[in-house]
Amino acid sequence: MRFIKYAAVASLCVMASLSGCSNFLDSEKAVNDPNNPTGATTNQLFVASLANIFGQQEGPVAMNVCEWMQQCAGVGGRFVEVQGTYSITSDSFDGSFQSIYTGGGLNQIRAIEANTDASGDKLYHGIAEVLEVMDVLWGTDIWGDIPYSDAVGANPTPKFDAQQTIYASLLTLLDKAIADIQAGGTGPGAYDLVYGGSAAKWTEAAHTLKARIYLHQEEKLGAAQYTSALAEARKGISKPADDWNTVHSTATSERNLWAQFQLTSFGQDLVAGSALVNLMVAQNDPRLPDYFAKNSHGGFGGYNVATQTTPADSVSSILGSGRTNDVTFGQPIITYDETQLIIAEAAFQTNDKASAATALNNVRTEHGKSAIANPTLADIMNEKYIALFQNVETWNDYKRTCLPALKPAKSKLAIPGRFLYGSTEKQTNPDNTPAEQPLSTGRNWNDPNACTGT
Repeated sequence: MRFIKYAAVASLCVMASLSGCSNFLDSEKAVNDPNNPTGATTNQLFVASLANIFGQQEGPVAMNVCEWMQQCAGVGGRFVEVQGTYSITSDSFDGSFQSIYTGGGLNQIRAIEANTDASGDKLYHGIAEVLEVMDVLWGTDIWGDIPYSDAVGANPTPKFDAQQTIYASLLTLLDKAIADIQAGGTGPGAYDLVYGGSAAKWTEAAHTLKARIYLHQEEKLGAAQYTSALAEARKGISKPADDWNTVHSTATSERNLWAQFQLTSFGQDLVAGSALVNLMVAQNDPRLPDYFAKNSHGGFGGYNVATQTTPADSVSSILGSGRTNDVTFGQPIITYDETQLIIAEAAFQTNDKASAATALNNVRTEHGKSAIANPTLADIMNEKYIALFQNVETWNDYKRTCLPALKPAKSKLAIPGRFLYGSTEKQTNPDNTPAEQPLSTGRNWNDPNACTGT
């Protein structure tokens, strides 16, 4: 990889050159010279790392996953439509791959950990460890084997670790993070844009992250992972007020990235996907206007990428929805809804149908929907598919369960299971970068079986 030991600026210029650059270091919380790594304080590094994670969760990867999961769709014949029908290259998400390590990524997080370890601030150190897990988990979920154990240091060509090894390391790190958080300390305080340094909230988020990792291994390691996921989720985020959301302002460069993109010349090319809209319309889901604008007929409709014959006047745009109308909207990253639906899935799969129904209906009731007395797995995964709109985690859910039952894009055999390694990594670390698998058939370790559609 292109090695940068410390990077003090985490810019959210993640929609390539298509949107404004969101920089969370313009405030008094990031004074001095944010472009000078040697002058960055621990708090500056921390805010920059949060900003990098916000960018990962809202940026081009999230947009492309939204298309592949048919919550969104690409039209217009330009890059949005091309990528939405699985035509990507090693250059498509090169910057996203690099963000795992630079610009607020792993190298910078490790600097925070070193500083807080030296100061003895266990709370701060534990929170930084949760950020490390969030960053690296995002990377290994998408690309599988990536540099991790050898990624920070003097070696410019680090080895790639196996995905299964990375998952095990992250689970261990989360256990340490939880212990460190509970050991006390000053913490980041107001520099923590997510939880204000709350040990209780970071602890719950860490448990939900552990539950995620167990779920991500289930297809490969079997049903015991559901038992572990259930135990962790029950200690996870316990109320909607404690959701981990991104943070934005009305400043041009600090708006929500989805809103930013919709206001570019390419924004009209990203519209509602038919799979999600049809499901929500069938359930009369009250979140429809939050997610999408009405079409020219006064209703909601989505573009069907499997047939590619949807009339344009029946398709809803994303611009004009409740979320994009609010440029300060905090994108949900890890939430109470997700936690409850992890409980629902894991309980269902371990034959505790009563607990599964309770957890599912906690979410449905919260959003003004009627309870389902005896839910199926499809009921649970469909609800999660709705709740996690614009969240990369929907792809992980689909790869594990093949729900909802999506048909691949027209003339394609299956929805891809991974991205291609970034071109920069291939060029600067060629001896260690694994041989690329064809996008149409490539799978990561945790996802050996493709969902072929119906």
